[in-house]
Amino acid sequence: MTRTAFEELRVQLRTLRWLGVLRFTIDFKKCLVQNNASEERNAWLYLMGVVGITCSLIIYSTYYPSHFIMGKHNSTGNCYALINVRSCSVVTMLIYIQLYIQRFRFVTLLQSMLQFNKISGSHRKEGTFAFYYFTHLSLLIICMLNYAHGYWTAGVRLTTIPIYLLQYGFSYLILGQMVVLFVCIQRILLSILKYYNQVLLINVESCKLSREFYDNFCKHNHVMWLNYIEINHCFGLLLLPVTGFILLITPSGPFYLVSTIFEGRFLQNWRFAFMSLTAILWSLPWIILLVLAMGRNDVQKEVSKVVY
Repeated sequence: MTRTAFEELRVQLRTLRWLGVLRFTIDFKKCLVQNNASEERNAWLYLMGVVGITCSLIIYSTYYPSHFIMGKHNSTGNCYALINVRSCSVVTMLIYIQLYIQRFRFVTLLQSMLQFNKISGSHRKEGTFAFYYFTHLSLLIICMLNYAHGYWTAGVRLTTIPIYLLQYGFSYLILGQMVVLFVCIQRILLSILKYYNQVLLINVESCKLSREFYDNFCKHNHVMWLNYIEINHCFGLLLLPVTGFILLITPSGPFYLVSTIFEGRFLQNWRFAFMSLTAILWSLPWIILLVLAMGRNDVQKEVSKVVY
């Protein structure tokens, strides 16, 4: 049996399933995606757990803001840090709620992608999806190590550092995995569009406007419908809070730099260089996620090559 893209994506889909989203039963051999009562119940329990934890963190940071204070930050930096951690909780909660509400759309989307990708799987480069997956995990490790050092150096309470790390680590993991899935689906769409564009072009050049040509033409149009309608419905509102949060958290690196180094808190040259590196890496993983989420030029270029 020909190996499909979703067989290469098993690790990503299982990771999302362990995180409590996309709780579906997927039969890769039969290309079936099902949402049964057991998985729906598990998805609901995960949703309630995430909502409870994120709301608890927001309440805790509201009543005890002093626990999140960075001793070597100025007041503006500390206020901004509180806004970021609360926004992170809100965005994570919104993502889970949206995924739960739209779970039936995701079943339809994944089912369609499985069926179409059986045709065009040979047009896809091996290892592409593994690259995105492991790149995200590598960025997660860099992000957590950098945050751990940064918060410890900035004078955050030792009992609060794990809260920061768990909040940002879990959010980066779930948001990143959804972005990775979005990018991989775009790559699958690209290979499908290339396949049908080649088939239609060959038929037009040979003047073979047969029944097969019209069948392929209808399938091509269905792929474009998936691209413009279904994917936008599934990922449009999903990527909106992700993009907003990344734009909000991006200046946290410069804030960290200004609050620690530029105010003369680290005078040694080696500390200055090390803290500068920490500030540079502070927001970089989030920015890379945003770049991945926005990169759809190849698919749009392939759509423009449609043969009519």
